[in-house]
Amino acid sequence: MKFSLTYIPLRLFPVIVLCVMYALLQTAAFRPIVSFPFGLLLLKSCIDAIILLGMGILLAVIIPSSNYVRLDVFQRFINYFALGFLYVSIWALFGYLSSILLLSNENRDEIRSLIPLSAFIGLFMYVIHVQMIHFRMVQKEAEKERQKEEEQETDSAEPHPDKEKENNKEGEILERVAVKIGQKIHVILVPDIVYIRSDGDYVQIVTAQNRFLKEETMKYFEVGLPSSQFVRVHRSYIVNVEKILRIETYEKQSQMLTLKNGDKIRASVAGYKALRTVLNL
Repeated sequence: MKFSLTYIPLRLFPVIVLCVMYALLQTAAFRPIVSFPFGLLLLKSCIDAIILLGMGILLAVIIPSSNYVRLDVFQRFINYFALGFLYVSIWALFGYLSSILLLSNENRDEIRSLIPLSAFIGLFMYVIHVQMIHFRMVQKEAEKERQKEEEQETDSAEPHPDKEKENNKEGEILERVAVKIGQKIHVILVPDIVYIRSDGDYVQIVTAQNRFLKEETMKYFEVGLPSSQFVRVHRSYIVNVEKILRIETYEKQSQMLTLKNGDKIRASVAGYKALRTVLNL
């Protein structure tokens, strides 16, 4: 059977080109400092390129699955540092073993002399891989936020008709909210609520001192809380306007609310418009 380039998927061409370029560059870098035959040195560089490609694929799986982008700066640094140490160690070990198998034990001393340079190359490639993966993760997070903004316009979180009828009679304004935790029932006065956040099938009611989880819908609170005091600034948030400390521009057509308890909430376009109406801005 004749071989044709059409058998190779087009998306693999950039990967193949990068591997070939890396192999040539590494061969050129190592050539002046080793006595290996050019052909064997080029073959070793090709093997190293394949190893780097495999490790890059592993990073592309490990980092997003661990959700590094949502960690705080210190924890993110610790995780990336530990992962980098493991990456460089594995890269140096595989490079050394492949060189021994390819170039034989007779060149063991010369191969060992390449370990520091190989480790530096591994560290450099790790930084490049991490930056590319992290950038893609940030883009995906931004895309998710944009989708939430669009969904906010057509909120699909409608309450169950029977539950709405049972828990919130038409025209009834909530004055307090009861939350059962174990054998205790906590009664939260509406003015003490800082904000309410959607949390799956529950809502999280946040006060200045505590956070309570209640099995209820956002629509229930949106309808039941005083509209002059509580505004749904985002699909996932209802805020007590009396607990807002300041409002700042976050991104284009987006505002960040800083609340009196220190929490920060981003308002959607529609939510900020509703907030401006309540605040008479």
